[in-house]
Amino acid sequence: KLIEHVQSAFLLITHDLGVVAQMCDSVAIMYAGNIVEEGPVKKIFHSPKHPYTEGLLQCIPKMNRKQKKLNAIPGSVPHPRNFPTGCRFYPRCQHAIKKCLSQQPGLIEIDDERFVACFRYFKNNDGEQE
Repeated sequence: KLIEHVQSAFLLITHDLGVVAQMCDSVAIMYAGNIVEEGPVKKIFHSPKHPYTEGLLQCIPKMNRKQKKLNAIPGSVPHPRNFPTGCRFYPRCQHAIKKCLSQQPGLIEIDDERFVACFRYFKNNDGEQE
């Protein structure tokens, strides 16, 4: 309410997606220093598009279900001095294609106020959107 009253904005940096869900209207998901998905919190939480965002949301424990083991994203985060060539998430991505090994996808708008950096949403090598 204070932010609306003073007509301002704030930047919240956190790993706590529960805080994001409660406090934010929009979110930018980062992986290894790059924004991989950006848009309204409700849209991203209900329909994630980037494989990393999908994995993050699957890692949140469900209180209404019995779970013996928490979900995890396979693999490990690359060392900042040794990022892979191409998409930084490709070694851990179940949707990786050949292009991911050599090129870093840029953010493209996939719908109103929604952006994703993933070649699954590019039509061709010219970077045209599907």
